[in-house]
Amino acid sequence: MQTDPANPLLSQDSPAEPRSTRPAAPPPGRKRLGEMLMEEGLLTTEQLQKSLEGQKVLGIKLGQYLIQKNVVDESHIVRLLARQLRVGRYDKERFPPSTDMAEVVPESLAHRHLLVPLERHGSLLWLAMMDPTDLEAIDIVMKTSGFDVEPVICTEQEYVSHFYGVYGRMLEGIADVEVEQEQSITVEDSTVTISSLQYMAEDAPVVKLVNSVLVQALDRGASDIHIQPKHKDVLLRFRVDGKLEEAPAPPKAFYLPFISRIKLLSNMDISVSRIPQDGRFTYRTRDTEISVRTSTTPTIYGEKVVMRLLNQSNDVMDFTELGMSEREAKILKTATRRPYGMILATGPTGSGKTTLLYSILNRLNTIDVNIVTLEDPVEYRVDNICQIQLNRKAGMTFASGLRSVLRQDPDIIMVGEIRDLETADIAIKSALTGHKVLSTLHTNNAADTITRMVEMGIEPFLVASTLLVSVAQRLVRRLCDDCAEEIPATSKHLKILGVKPSEGLTIRKAVGCPKCGRSGYKGRVGVFEILEVDENVQDMIIKRASAHQIRSAAVKAGTLVTLKQNAAIKVLEGRTSIEEYMTIAFEI
Repeated sequence: MQTDPANPLLSQDSPAEPRSTRPAAPPPGRKRLGEMLMEEGLLTTEQLQKSLEGQKVLGIKLGQYLIQKNVVDESHIVRLLARQLRVGRYDKERFPPSTDMAEVVPESLAHRHLLVPLERHGSLLWLAMMDPTDLEAIDIVMKTSGFDVEPVICTEQEYVSHFYGVYGRMLEGIADVEVEQEQSITVEDSTVTISSLQYMAEDAPVVKLVNSVLVQALDRGASDIHIQPKHKDVLLRFRVDGKLEEAPAPPKAFYLPFISRIKLLSNMDISVSRIPQDGRFTYRTRDTEISVRTSTTPTIYGEKVVMRLLNQSNDVMDFTELGMSEREAKILKTATRRPYGMILATGPTGSGKTTLLYSILNRLNTIDVNIVTLEDPVEYRVDNICQIQLNRKAGMTFASGLRSVLRQDPDIIMVGEIRDLETADIAIKSALTGHKVLSTLHTNNAADTITRMVEMGIEPFLVASTLLVSVAQRLVRRLCDDCAEEIPATSKHLKILGVKPSEGLTIRKAVGCPKCGRSGYKGRVGVFEILEVDENVQDMIIKRASAHQIRSAAVKAGTLVTLKQNAAIKVLEGRTSIEEYMTIAFEI
């Protein structure tokens, strides 16, 4: 396999002679690649001259040189080449991967010629190619498949991603690994030295294998990567929309160097494998920066690795995008306009609490206020906000960090989590002395947050006078709009949802299509329970009412919609399925 990361097409300053009757080559008199890049403002005359000299020295094509030296991004070059060659540009929305295409073009052929079939219409086959001027490859595909070929140009990353979707396995490095498998080490090999392990971890096939796993995880929108050794093979899974999905794994014989590569990136000790370790690193693609938190733990078959992927390039969503109704958004907007007080988000790990708090901060983020956050880790990067990463090894905890922050003249403080009385006490006092405080807790519902604070040791009158809003939330998978099917809501459905029988109600169910990975779901939407601390709730807090009493009174007064009720509304709106509703109903 060609392992050079650059696009092999990039030789537009010296076009190849046609080897087929197919008119793939552009007409005479075209502009050269260098001229087009200069016209686009992507390259200066001086850069072009240096690049042409460097191209000749290295004996590679101009485009390859520009990409290798990070002079011009590959996507810009491919876009210009599509225009120059008068071929289409690959679009993953237009061409979602289909496993049916694997029967049209053999995997070995696609692998060898760096192409992948997209779709067919009648006698025409659309083909993504890194080099659409490779007429020999086009002729071979035409003879093999029996179809006429229409090529479109793609980047290497797009090619690798679509190849994975069609043929169901990782591409980069696999061929090299299989060839050298007999010489590779196994988990049982006790003679492996640390130096040899580090050498293999930095070997090109292993590096490409790790990169390929990261690329596929990002492409599938995964939040976590689980790599687990078994007796004879390896289990690789991605957590997508809260659910673990199996993915093609590396060979067991390459598991040790594969794991060692990850540990090296994460600044872990590769000589230590019998105790858990934690580390982190940053992975950058052309338009995305991913912060990766790595955790290893020993198992009976070797070390298991879990990588948490935090997309630093994600935009902060507003309340509507999170899934809130106008009523819910209005309550939060009113609370954010108060000059001081506390807003708490509650729910289990991974329920979207931090995302909600950043949506609030995004509304409050103006040049005339000083916003400081204490987080572990920092999940979003926002301009004009002072974001502080905790360091427990150095003694920087939520409590000690909060004391320090109060000397920084803050207007708004976000504390990643209230875990103990000390942090809770400082946060409450900060809210009392004119600061706006945002934080999270781990409780089942919004009312439980109140009793949890009291149980920690905070006086009820302090909770009543500082807490503005308590928001409990969960995440459910959002139905894929491209394939979800509308069905009548039966009496059984309505009974499960707690809705009175009614004629003409419909719900939607998951079906599955290539755009959603055959799961029937695409993305997630929030389910919320928002408790506004009004005068009635304040009185109940001071009287030490239980969470159940507070919740029941708010529901009776019509000021609280419970998590189950909110989830049922999402089902009736067609945003999620009744199966997803059940995950909320059984939890509460």
